[in-house]
Amino acid sequence: MYNLFNLKKLTIVYFIVFLSLVFWAFFAYSTMNEMISSQKIYAKIINIAGKQRMLSQRTALMAKLSFENGTSNYIDSTNSLLKQMKKDHGFIISNITSSEINEIYFKEPYNLDFHVNRYFKSLEAFLLDKNKEKLEKIEDLSNTILPKLDYAVSNFEAESDKKIEKLTKQELFILLGTLITILLEAVLIVIPSIRYNKQKEQELKDLNNSLKKQIDDAISKSKKQDLVIAEQSKNLTMKEILNNIAHQWRQPLSIITTCTSGLRLKKDFNNLSDENLQESIDIILKNSNYLSNTIENFRQFFDESNNTYYTFYDVIEKAKALLSHRLENKNITIIKEVDNNLSYFGNETRLVQVFIHILNNCIDVLIEKELPRYVFIEIKKKSDLIFINITDNGLGISEKIIDKIFEPYFTTKHQSIGKGIDLYNCKQIIESLFKGKIIASNKEKYFDNKCYKGACFTITIPLKEQN
Repeated sequence: MYNLFNLKKLTIVYFIVFLSLVFWAFFAYSTMNEMISSQKIYAKIINIAGKQRMLSQRTALMAKLSFENGTSNYIDSTNSLLKQMKKDHGFIISNITSSEINEIYFKEPYNLDFHVNRYFKSLEAFLLDKNKEKLEKIEDLSNTILPKLDYAVSNFEAESDKKIEKLTKQELFILLGTLITILLEAVLIVIPSIRYNKQKEQELKDLNNSLKKQIDDAISKSKKQDLVIAEQSKNLTMKEILNNIAHQWRQPLSIITTCTSGLRLKKDFNNLSDENLQESIDIILKNSNYLSNTIENFRQFFDESNNTYYTFYDVIEKAKALLSHRLENKNITIIKEVDNNLSYFGNETRLVQVFIHILNNCIDVLIEKELPRYVFIEIKKKSDLIFINITDNGLGISEKIIDKIFEPYFTTKHQSIGKGIDLYNCKQIIESLFKGKIIASNKEKYFDNKCYKGACFTITIPLKEQN
């Protein structure tokens, strides 16, 4: 709030200083314009007034020559000079610059306008009737107006000098005002702006540092959460596989127990032949090997230490084997469309884990539907990418939640059934470990001339060379 107040205050000061500079600019412009205009008019008036003195002498001279010689040239020249003198006098009268000049032209003791017009009339009268008496009057009037014209010219020149001096003082005033305004701008705007910018820069740095710390904390927290989710997902997978192993072990253990009990019973009744002993031993060994292989598969599934070279066909088969009891008990059929030789170099266990999570999700959806239960697995290579489509016929995912299914702890199942971490874990494995992408959509799949609609999980994995 304090910074906002300072910024508002700074804006107001800037606006005031800006208006001051605009004022000084217009003041300087008007002053210079006035100086130029006044000097133009004064220069013209002074020039014309000075010319009036010359014309008064020339007209008197031409009048004398006209009287003495009587030629038309002198008469025409006199008449022409008279017209020019009248025109110039009219211009001066129309551009009186001050009350002092007005007094010189229209008031005593000078009354210059009266004497000049009297001179004009005398010339006009002489041109009509050239005689000596009128010529003498012209000469007297010329001598009379000459000093008056000199006085008028000197006053015009004095006024021009005063005007220049006044405007020069205004220029100095403008210069000082502009410099003071610029100084105030520096003190009230520039320096506070620099301080404000430095303060904001420091605040921005502090904010960046704070945000960086928050981001680092969030990343650290997210990594910890991902580890927790991965561990939870792994534990749930282990629980699922242990249930599967327990289901797979029941039959061979029952067979081994039955054979052992039969051997003991036959031994007790002395009815054990070598043939019966060998047959029972073979059955026990066969089922023992089956149990051993199951344990080995279980051990390999949780061995994440090394990348290996494997085929996608083997990945599907391992996922099917680890979920065989659920698939068989729920009458779910897996339809494969995959090249048996399509291979990949990477962490097979993690990819099997992804398949298990997705297949479990498909199984959970299909067991709620009274229809033939299928899961279609299609794997193909295109350019340098592997496309994996796992599609069920469970009628699809609601559009309201399809964008949320990969979020951590999101589930539509009861908490006792699902934790909402399996699909999130799939996304983390595919994106971070395999540098790929996984998306969910609803698609139609044709099989045996029938159209089935369901959820489709599409995994895209870039190929890489074997290390």
